[in-house]
Amino acid sequence: MKKTPLKLRILYITLIFFTAFAIIDRFVLDNVLFGFPNEQEWDTSPWFNFLEKRKRIEFAPNEEGVLLVGSSVALYSALPERINEGFQKNSLPIRTEFYAHPALTPSDFYFYKEDIASKKPKLVFFILNPADLQLDFLVSEKESEARFRQYEKNIIYQEDSVLDLQNIKYDEHALTEIEATTRHQNRTIYPWEYLKERFSDVVKIGKSSALSLLSRSLFLVVRYRSFLYDPFDVWIENHLRSGRSYHYYTGIPPKEGMYLRGWAKPEFEIECELKNGIFQESVFFQEKGANLKIIGEGEKVLLDQTFSKSGWNSLRLEFPQETKTATLRFVTDKKISSSQVDARLFGLEEIYGIRLSQNFCRREIRKNISYLRILGIDDSRLAHMNQEDYSKDYKERIYAFKAGAKMSRLVTLRMAKMKLAASPKFFSWSEMEYLKRGVEYLESQGIKVVLVNSPENPFERKVYENTPWYAGYIQYLESLGKDKYFFRNAVSEFPDQTSFLDPHHLTYIASEKSSDLYSKWIQKILDQK
Repeated sequence: MKKTPLKLRILYITLIFFTAFAIIDRFVLDNVLFGFPNEQEWDTSPWFNFLEKRKRIEFAPNEEGVLLVGSSVALYSALPERINEGFQKNSLPIRTEFYAHPALTPSDFYFYKEDIASKKPKLVFFILNPADLQLDFLVSEKESEARFRQYEKNIIYQEDSVLDLQNIKYDEHALTEIEATTRHQNRTIYPWEYLKERFSDVVKIGKSSALSLLSRSLFLVVRYRSFLYDPFDVWIENHLRSGRSYHYYTGIPPKEGMYLRGWAKPEFEIECELKNGIFQESVFFQEKGANLKIIGEGEKVLLDQTFSKSGWNSLRLEFPQETKTATLRFVTDKKISSSQVDARLFGLEEIYGIRLSQNFCRREIRKNISYLRILGIDDSRLAHMNQEDYSKDYKERIYAFKAGAKMSRLVTLRMAKMKLAASPKFFSWSEMEYLKRGVEYLESQGIKVVLVNSPENPFERKVYENTPWYAGYIQYLESLGKDKYFFRNAVSEFPDQTSFLDPHHLTYIASEKSSDLYSKWIQKILDQK
């Protein structure tokens, strides 16, 4: 019997290996990863959640589908559940879905245009903020370094002293370098499309960048490796552990409200769901020697215990087996300063009691909640502040020096706006061209497009609002499309600083107002034939 030559056998084995790898990579991995239950909460694993979310978007033939497109600005200014509920009450066949992720830019929008069109929406509602235009590249490295030295000395609101206001230009080369080498969207979500579109520019950055994008285009395991384990880790924490390691709270909210990271007030009341009459949860004490009382109906003390150790501790109470829920009041004698836990979160001090396990008092482990925004005291606290307290809190949260923390990107954005304010006229850059091309494509597919100039904190907006550049920018947005294009400006609807968490993200309460506004615009535009 004639033997197969060694080289041919090696070739066969190699082909079999690559074929098997390709099948696992393209079919098995994708189905397993995105078919696995997604129990991640709001503001976690953004790239996985976006890819998983957009796979699930599907509009019925009798629905008028609306995609809410944008960055975290959109995520923090629209509540699809609230919008859809309003349409349902009025028996309107309109349904909105998020098509959004943090840092979504007009160039991302352009590269997503075919996928957006494939969802067959009647309307694309793009909520855009100037910060989404990658303003960072208006600020030079030298200017950033000078501002960082100010930051280290806690010098605030003196950015103009380090800016070269005579040299205002957008650094397209630096933007391309970041896109090709480190930016997640380009390298994780659309590497092949980006490489095809910008091949010559990428090669100029370096052959290694082109090869990296090519490998990510060919192999999903390379592309997805930054979030490959995220849904599995969360599932294990939810089902096989005690829910002590998490980002945001997903349990039953106490009557007094809840801080997003799971801290409760020193005294709070909560309605707990029980399993076979058993209450079994974990709580975290920042300091040792904390006393905790749990009080039930009729002021009956169910637990009065001092915990000798700090950290996580388990609680267990038994009720009659048929009891489904129990209203409990928790009281702890230790009051914990928010600055003691994490000084970066708040400017003015907040007082905590205990931290609750992630799904505290909720029996169901919910799925597909990664785009469901959570109301927390983190937001609601701002609505009750006077102007002086808000300004003090804002300055400390956004701009003040914090040991061990990096200078916020929001500082760079403020510097960029100051440079735009100094420009004698409007000028554009590649992000705006991508925006125009994306709008034109969707219009050519028969899809209506609404572009919303999103609200901006008045304190930040005043830096550049009354300038030639900003006036030209609004005119540019107004004339971006044709018959199926509509422009709406939401800026004047939010004149109060306390509507904002930072320069451009709305509080939950303000997002309820903006959602109602957006729903009116959506309905009116869809009614136009």
